[in-house]
Order: sequence, then C-alpha cells, then structure tokens
Amino acid sequence: MDICPGSVKPTRLSVYIRERILSLRRSGKNITEVRDELIRSDNVQVFRQGITAFLRRFRQSGSVTDFKVNTRQKILQEVHLEFIDETIRNDREISAREVAKLLTERFHIPVSETTIKRARQRLGWKHSPTQYCQMVREVNKPKRVNYALECIINRETFDNVIFTDETTVKIQSSTRYSFRKEGEETQAKGKPKHPYQVHAHCRVHVLGGISRQGPTGLYIFTGFMDSVFYQEILNEQLLPFIQEKYPNGHRLVQDNDPKHVSRSTKQWMQDNNVNHWVTPPESPDLNPIENIWAALKFHIRRRVKPSYQQELIDGIQEYWNNLSAETCCSYINHLYKVLPKVLDVDGNATGY
Repeated sequence: MDICPGSVKPTRLSVYIRERILSLRRSGKNITEVRDELIRSDNVQVFRQGITAFLRRFRQSGSVTDFKVNTRQKILQEVHLEFIDETIRNDREISAREVAKLLTERFHIPVSETTIKRARQRLGWKHSPTQYCQMVREVNKPKRVNYALECIINRETFDNVIFTDETTVKIQSSTRYSFRKEGEETQAKGKPKHPYQVHAHCRVHVLGGISRQGPTGLYIFTGFMDSVFYQEILNEQLLPFIQEKYPNGHRLVQDNDPKHVSRSTKQWMQDNNVNHWVTPPESPDLNPIENIWAALKFHIRRRVKPSYQQELIDGIQEYWNNLSAETCCSYINHLYKVLPKVLDVDGNATGY
C-alpha cells in the first residue's frame, strides 16, 4: 500500500510509540515493516534511522523514556552544598555573589553566581519579599502570654470593651497590584517625585474606637498630638459614646504611646471615670481596630482615589459613617483566633 507523505503528521517518538515499536519487533516484524505499520495504524511519520536509534538506546538502558548521560563533573559536592545551606540559614539576606566568594575562600574552588543560584534552588531556598511584623521584645513576651491566658480562662467576651487607636491615612489613588494581559505592557501610573511638595496636605491623622455597640466618633486632624490634645479628643469623642452606650461600665483599650499613659492623661481618666484596661505593650495584634485601619486604607486606595486633602477626609468620614456594629463585632471576634496563637508562639508576633 502506498503512503502519501503529505497526509502523514510527523511527530517525535512518544513513550506509547516506543512501546509499539517494541511490541511490533517482538511479533517478528523488521524495521521497514514496523515503520509502515506505525504510519498506517497510528498516523505518525517515523523513519528507519529513528527506530534503529531508539532500539539501540533501549538495549543500553532498558528504558523507553528519555535519558541523558551527564558527562560533566559536578563542581559542588555534598560538603559544598551543606556549606551553602548553612550560610544562607545564618544570613537570609546574603546574595549569590557573597556566597560564591565565601565558598571560594573556604574550599578554594572557583564558582559562578549562576552555580550558586542553581544550588540554592536545589536546596529549596526561594527568594521572596521580606515580611514585616510587630517587634516584641523578650521582656514583653510573658506579658502577652499571661494576658492571652487570662482572656481564655475567663472566657472573655469583650462586651464592654472599647478598642481605640490612631493612624495616618495618606492620599493614595491606586492599589498595590493590578492585572495585565500576557504580552501587554504594564500601565504606569503617575507619581510625583516629591509628593509632599506637590500636596502640602497629602495626609491626615485619625483617632477613633470600635466596640460591640459600634464605632465611636472619629476625630480627623493634622499636625502633632500631645497629651493635652489627646485628652481633648477623648472628651469630645469618647465620653459621649461611653455615656450613651456603656452607662453601666466599660473598659478602654489603648496602646502604650507616651501621651496615652502620661501622668496628666492618667489623671484626666481618673477625673472622668474612664476605666483604662491595661494591655501588654507591643501588641497591635491584640487590638482589632488595627484591622479596621487596614480596611479603611484599602477603601481609600481602591474606591475613593483622592486627589486632594478634602477628598481624602470625605472618603475617611464616608467609610466611618458606614461602619456598623455587626462589622465591628466581626473584627473583635477575630481575637478568638489571635489569643490561642499568642500562646502557640510563646508571646511572639502572631502575624495577625
């Protein structure tokens, strides 16, 4: 039967075709008959030379899969890989160039950065952005553990707790990530070289609180806040909220900023019957309003995209006005995940 070459699709020898070649050879067919059968039955273009070469390799290896004989001598031996692994473990910011230099000084073998990068990948090291978390000094770790343990043992509900804090919100008109099609150029967005010169007032400070009864009033300001100013804000925003929502008692959570725990602020709280619930230092993960701030800033970047200060202020106030008691409760309930984690990590940062 004549075979028209133009009607046959050429292909490489797949594992299936190699197994077919072996089967046809075992049935007694010669090389030419094997080729014709493959063209007729499997619609693949094969040549006698290719079949012969495969059979020769099969006799040598006993395998139908591809194999490569690496005749290059390995530059890095096991002792070198152990040195690289230990070096990176001790300094996780070290570059491939620095590792190559240390390896050469130690073992007197010349290696390239590319060799180090391959070895680094083979050892399982991946290069990724540095992740930051709160700093917790050793002296404060037991305090965090004791606080978490006390809350868990007492089945703390946080029903009468007001979580307060302040943060800074900047004018941001784009999110950190955006999508683009493969092959499409990234769309750059304009950014002033000196934003603080272009926008004289491109950021504001906000101070507020959340509770299971909903959010307190929000105070937006610029400039510096000292103890006296802090007390004025509490007098304007916190005291009316306490009188309305918690007439039978409350607990106020704030961080250990000097103006929050100064002598005059403590006296002001005592004079105004504000019950400060002391929490461990260096523990933003134990204050759920921190997550509210993160959501607020995302709202500004993604939804508001302000160009000037008043738009920024309006966007902040809009977000706060729509903040419900149910949303506040969901953030407060997140503490039930954080508290056990504090115990698991022995008072270190939880990552929440």
